[in-house]
Amino acid sequence: MAQPSGKVLEGVFAVNKPPNLSSAQVLRDLQRNFAESNTFAPLLQRTKNVLEEQERHQPKRRKRGNDQIFKMGHGGTLDPMATGILIVGIGRGTKYLQDFLGSKKTYETVVLFGKSTDTYDVTGKVVAEGPMEHITKGLVEEKIEKLRGKQKQMPPLFSAIKINGMKAYEYARGGKELPRELETRDVEVSECSLLEFYAPGEHDFRWPAEQAPEEEKAIATRLMAGVEAAKLTTTLEVKADIPEVSSTAQTKETNINEIPYEKKAAMHIHTAKQEPFPAHAPAARIRLTVSSGFYVRSFAYDLGIACSSYGSMAALVRSQQGSYTTVQPAPEGFIPTLTYEDLEAGENVWGPKLSSVLEGWVEEHPETSAQKDFDHRDFPRGHNANKGGRGFRGRGGGQKTSWNDRKDNRSRGSKRRNSSSPDL
Repeated sequence: MAQPSGKVLEGVFAVNKPPNLSSAQVLRDLQRNFAESNTFAPLLQRTKNVLEEQERHQPKRRKRGNDQIFKMGHGGTLDPMATGILIVGIGRGTKYLQDFLGSKKTYETVVLFGKSTDTYDVTGKVVAEGPMEHITKGLVEEKIEKLRGKQKQMPPLFSAIKINGMKAYEYARGGKELPRELETRDVEVSECSLLEFYAPGEHDFRWPAEQAPEEEKAIATRLMAGVEAAKLTTTLEVKADIPEVSSTAQTKETNINEIPYEKKAAMHIHTAKQEPFPAHAPAARIRLTVSSGFYVRSFAYDLGIACSSYGSMAALVRSQQGSYTTVQPAPEGFIPTLTYEDLEAGENVWGPKLSSVLEGWVEEHPETSAQKDFDHRDFPRGHNANKGGRGFRGRGGGQKTSWNDRKDNRSRGSKRRNSSSPDL
């Protein structure tokens, strides 16, 4: 086990998120690994001292959850099916996450042509099918050329954008109509490059196993000809037959602090049912460098429409954000990411790797006396004391620095922290 340094390590680092985990679950896993480590023992002791002082002055203050040890948040949510960079702030680092929410990000995504789903990716249910025999490499290259630059984008319904105080995906999961339509947002695509085109039979990407009812498919067919993509997006997603599942709204009915770690984890692990064989459809692997607020799922849908068909996101990797990269080893000038393989190998592996990154951060961001005073006055009621971060945006990524969908986001600046950040 790594030896304690005696230094309070805090700051910002990046995790290479594996597939099928929510961004919230990644933070929960980190909390569990860090809780009994030597690496973070000084930070844990300082945290306990602050809480004990608060309890003396505010004995009725809301208690933290049983898996919320450190102040922690993230700077831009990733969809559960996505992999790659998830920026994490711990301790004082949570106050700097806003810097990453507005930064450009680079993704590699795969668009599978011929069908659309209620979520715009292959984890949803198929709601529409279109022709695809005409889709060629040349056509895709022509259409993505027109998707570069500044533009307006309609977010998908399955996003963390808030409408009347409730996330859009909570309406969808509950089968509820939106009180108003989603609004387009200004985004910019500075890079949009076709990396590889796959003809049918040249890839292993698969369609969802579930089909939406025939009435929803009929709506898609009728609206496809001559209807604006934004209107089609809203109509299809709102009307999709979405089953009741364990949603944020439902978990808020219970006391989140009393739910065991294993049960919380089960709520944030997503494994989609897919067809047993690869889709006999063309697909394209595309690299995107985009501004804050961009939804890659909406891009997949829009590209399908541009090609006179449909498109769904079949894979997604956030390969770069700020100075963090998924490339191993990290090139000069970039900061390496922590992987789940590092965590599984134990503190002797992840401790030195993370200590190196955080020691550099602490040196560049020395703590002032004013910050020390702030920490004692305004320690978060739970997990999210991010003064600047917004919340799970992007599918959080709103970028939700609040990693746990709790009702307990009432500390100072909670509205700002929990605003919706695109999901990719």
